[in-house]
Amino acid sequence: MNKPLCLALAALIGLSACSAERVSLFPSYKLKVIQGNELDPRAVVSLQAGMSRDQVQLLLGTPLLRDAFHADRWDYTFNTSRNGIIKDRSNLTVYFENDVLVRAEGDAIQKSIETLQAEQKAAQTAQ
Repeated sequence: MNKPLCLALAALIGLSACSAERVSLFPSYKLKVIQGNELDPRAVVSLQAGMSRDQVQLLLGTPLLRDAFHADRWDYTFNTSRNGIIKDRSNLTVYFENDVLVRAEGDAIQKSIETLQAEQKAAQTAQ
């Protein structure tokens, strides 16, 4: 084979391997990466307006993000990814006024409710 053809073939193979989707197709070990705070569904459901910052932190743990520009907002984020592709993501944002919880929002609330309902159904069918 001539040298330019070998170089072109090597470059083509190298570039095709750069895509995360293509790499995920190869049968090899793929590292599972967990980032953020995995929230307990019972703790998320038990959040109530009027709780202090300390009570929220005891219930949910340390927030992933305490923004210096938004001191009355804490963000809890949880991601699970494998080989750079996000498999699961949940977010919870809690807002405070005068160090008292005012509201909480995010998809983690709905996921927690669904998880607890599924656990209740499983417990009822097991009886």
